[in-house]
Amino acid sequence: MRFNTVTNSVGDFVDIYHFDRCNGALSNHLKFNYFDGSHSGGVAISPNSRYLYISSYLYIYQYDLWADDIEASRDTVAVYDGYTDINGLGTRFYLAQLGPDGKIYLSCPNGVRELHVIHRPDKPGPACQVEQRGILLPTFNASSLPNFPNYRLGPIDGSPCDTLGIDNIPLARWRYGQDTLEPLQVAFTDLSAYEPAEWHWDFGDGNTSQDTSPVHAFLEDGLYEVCLTVSNANGSDTKCRELQLGMVASGKAEGGSGNVLVQVFPNPFGERFAVSLPAGWLPQQARLWLYDGLGRRVLSQRLRAGANAVPAGHLPPGVYFYVVVESGVVVAQGRVAKG
Repeated sequence: MRFNTVTNSVGDFVDIYHFDRCNGALSNHLKFNYFDGSHSGGVAISPNSRYLYISSYLYIYQYDLWADDIEASRDTVAVYDGYTDINGLGTRFYLAQLGPDGKIYLSCPNGVRELHVIHRPDKPGPACQVEQRGILLPTFNASSLPNFPNYRLGPIDGSPCDTLGIDNIPLARWRYGQDTLEPLQVAFTDLSAYEPAEWHWDFGDGNTSQDTSPVHAFLEDGLYEVCLTVSNANGSDTKCRELQLGMVASGKAEGGSGNVLVQVFPNPFGERFAVSLPAGWLPQQARLWLYDGLGRRVLSQRLRAGANAVPAGHLPPGVYFYVVVESGVVVAQGRVAKG
């Protein structure tokens, strides 16, 4: 597939082909044209190969490649919100790339420190969860994105180009995401490779699921071992990970006396900084408190699993003291500076 911007009068073009990865042939060409004043853009396809995403400067469009009329299936899933960074540069939509974690990342057509993220690209419409500036980079990035080849396609069993006779034995991989409103509800996303045909999830609380990417609500805080087993006629594979919901029991705080490894970066920071919680921890009521040199609390923000962006453009330069609290208990603390 290819996206071309030409001029405002000629418009923008999308070209879609079927690609035979055995012989390299392109076929079933489909082209359509529209006008939205685009100056730049990119394309990416969801992990399940169903949804095509076009990042067209001010908009992100989603197309259903399984629809009878692909052009008519277009859904606008994001509109640029007008944000500009400290240098007055806009964070519009540019190149798009499917990452190894099953998310789609988009750069901006300027030298800025943000990437946009489509968290669940296998889902239709708003359920795909576009987050503008979902990633804060440690340095400036001028428009580009790295290219991630798909190393996990596997052979085409029984085809003329499968000369090595290697069967597709499944490889189990998955990720999770915590619901922003219900902290005990977790969305699990399958990232398995090599053509699995069956999925079995064990959530470690007595409940299971055969869905590809289920959403599961745990009943209480605790440490749960979640396992995914994928299988097909050639074999099976299992991937297990521990998830801690609520309070964490061990670890070491960065630069403080708390008991969990929390990363705060960049340090010193500018307009924003990030607070990254350790892998496997899904907090219920975690908050960041930031204090100035006089001990006054100048910022308070709810924290979710993984990386959290913290807007700090209103703060004057200086040294600050941060505290991470979960359910009223200090779990990490340290110092961070604004340059």
